[in-house]
Amino acid sequence: KAVKRYLSCIKNRTEAMKDLTEELFCYTIIRSEEPKKKEKTDISSVLEESLLSFYGAMVSKGIVPEIQVPDKKIIRNVNKASLIRVFGNIISNMVKYSEGEMKVELLENGEMHFSNKAPKLQTVQVEKLFDRFFTVEDARISTGLGLSIAKTLTEEMGGSIRAEYREETLTIFLIF
Repeated sequence: KAVKRYLSCIKNRTEAMKDLTEELFCYTIIRSEEPKKKEKTDISSVLEESLLSFYGAMVSKGIVPEIQVPDKKIIRNVNKASLIRVFGNIISNMVKYSEGEMKVELLENGEMHFSNKAPKLQTVQVEKLFDRFFTVEDARISTGLGLSIAKTLTEEMGGSIRAEYREETLTIFLIF
């Protein structure tokens, strides 16, 4: 029994190290690369595709997201691959830490709001969300690089990102 338990612990720690190494590699590449080519991109369709890619994870956690996207295209001059990464990192965090509630809203001016209940979060933690290696909970489920990468890529594309915590709800504001 003890051997199985130790092997399980070793496997979990190995997976955590693998995830951290991959994220650190991606972060290093992002920080050292030349700015990526920007092109006119429909951010509403990229957002919808990104949300769809997390459908399985949402279903497995019992999350039914509330999504509001305008009918008209919202075109911005961004790097599509970077935008996909930004959305993926934000949505991934929402799915990991969601208490079953999730809301994503895209306004016609290009501002986005990603919200979910986070009763265990503290205001001081929100101020550190975009810091490298900061995690709210146990590092086994997070490397602490996802939102740092999202911030770097967002700013590289000329956008801005920030977080706010009110009434046990975390909201990430993103605008291009």
